[in-house]
This record gives sequence, C-alpha cells and structure tokens, in this order.
Amino acid sequence: EAFQWLLAPGGDPNLAPDIVNGSWGVTGQSDAFYEDVRLLREANIIPVFAAGNEGPAPASVSYPGSYDNTIAVGALDYFDIVTWFSSRGPSNFTATPKPDLVAPGAEILSTYPDGRYAYANGTSMATPHVAGAIALMLSADGTLTYDEIWQTLTNTAAPYDDTLTYPNDSGGWGRLDSYAAVQPHANHG
Repeated sequence: EAFQWLLAPGGDPNLAPDIVNGSWGVTGQSDAFYEDVRLLREANIIPVFAAGNEGPAPASVSYPGSYDNTIAVGALDYFDIVTWFSSRGPSNFTATPKPDLVAPGAEILSTYPDGRYAYANGTSMATPHVAGAIALMLSADGTLTYDEIWQTLTNTAAPYDDTLTYPNDSGGWGRLDSYAAVQPHANHG
C-alpha cells in the first residue's frame, strides 16, 4: 500500500514524487520489494535507499538497497572513514558494487518528535544527502533519467581513502560530491 501511495498520492499519479528517499531497509537478501521498486522506476521515480547498519560484515547491504534498480547509500564519519556500522557489499542481486555511494552518516543533527533535535548515526542519515543532491540535479535539468543521474553521481564521486580502488564493496564509487554532480547540468535550463 505504501508503494502504491508513492505512485499516486491520494489516488493522483500527478502528485507522485521525482525521488523516493528510503531511509529504511530489511536485513538479508530477499526480492520481496523488487517488483515495487521496478514500478517506481517505470513511473520515473528515482529510488534511493539506505545500505543498512549491519556492517562491517560483507554482503550485509539491506534490501531494497541491494537491488540493481536502486541507488544504495553507505555512511561516512567526519574523518571520511566508512563507519563501522555501514553495510557492505557485495549484493546477490547485482554485479554492480553496493553501496553505490557514501555520504555523511555519523553524528548528523536530526529532528525528533515534540520539536526536539538530536544527533543520530546511520545510513538513514546518509541517504537524504544523496536524495537532496538528486533533487538539485533535477532542479537544474528536469529531463535527467535515472541512468544519467546514476552515471553523474558515480562519475563525480570523490575518493575517501587513497589506499582503496574504486568502486569497492565498502563505499562504491566514493563520497558524494553534490557540487560536482550538479555542475554539469547547471546551465541546462
């Protein structure tokens, strides 16, 4: 029902979002949501999901982030180190490394109920950074497709550790660089 609502909020497909930020996931490897995510993609909705907090174990990326039709996001700390809790690839659903990118996910100031704020950790804190960058990209060029967005994000991702090769199963293509991702599209409109 939740996925159906995303496709047509209040029964109106004209209200469907351009991006879905899935700061949730399920531990393990299941295709339970694969068809739902496929339908989001068919509706030109870009699914961005948290990689999960089951790290540093290999093959621990949660689903639907582990699917081949989502952008999965892992977490970095303020030293640009992949956090111990950030889930790692590989995924049983794709040969493409998962997570796709990493973004800040440790000690992130977040809203809480009753008008409060608190610092939180998790790939759920990192995922909105990527969803926000995609929103900026689409604001600059509303014609961008999922594939073009994914290609731009991965091509512009910054290395976070000079001793690693990219892509890898800890942080994919690297750290999100929002400015570099938006810049090629900034003069489109």
